[in-house]
Amino acid sequence: MASNHGIPVSDTPSFLITASLDGASHSFPCRADQTVLAAAEAAGVPLPSSCCSGVCTTCAARLTSGSVHQPDAMGVKAELREQGYALLCVSYPLSDLELLAGQEDALYEAQFGQYQK
Repeated sequence: MASNHGIPVSDTPSFLITASLDGASHSFPCRADQTVLAAAEAAGVPLPSSCCSGVCTTCAARLTSGSVHQPDAMGVKAELREQGYALLCVSYPLSDLELLAGQEDALYEAQFGQYQK
């Protein structure tokens, strides 16, 4: 049997991701050891991305259901992660997810808007 980091592939949990972007909804599977962005790309779902390192926020999304583990999301303050913001390039699903993709501008405003007033 094939393995991934010592865990048999068949034993790796998989979750259903439903991403909404520009009025369209896309559903695709994502393994627990796979980033949401990598799973979207593998399924042919075009989600915004750039650095793939958790810094630039191009892949920002807002979770409306479910949770992720995103230890490398340097581009998002902890309190905003608690409000559901996630960087899909460094987010690993902990459950099925529903999310709004393309939230880079909203995240920027939430983090830095008070400095521009």
